[in-house]
Amino acid sequence: MLHPEKSELDIYLEEGCHLFNPEEQFDALSWWKLNTYKFRILSSLARNVLAIPITTVASEATFSAGSRVIDKYRASLAPSTVEMLMCGGDWCRKRYGVKKKTKAEKQHLTIELPNN
Repeated sequence: MLHPEKSELDIYLEEGCHLFNPEEQFDALSWWKLNTYKFRILSSLARNVLAIPITTVASEATFSAGSRVIDKYRASLAPSTVEMLMCGGDWCRKRYGVKKKTKAEKQHLTIELPNN
């Protein structure tokens, strides 16, 4: 029986975490540049994602498939980049067992404020 070769994502996830040193700054773009030959596809994806300018719009609203925040008139990201980001979100939710909230769950949020 043949065993398929591991994907880049599997190899990357098995590699372990980068040890954080609060004395140093970690440059994610530089790390991906150094590891381009090891992770060709992931490094390309990382460059596309990390090159997106910082915004003040809530990410859930921006990338919500159910809303029209991103449409043909208000799109600043390439469609392929949006697709990759949405796929990445799906992968992360699947890997960590995170369930998407239904519209009803989102609408029935109760916040208790302290009495002053």
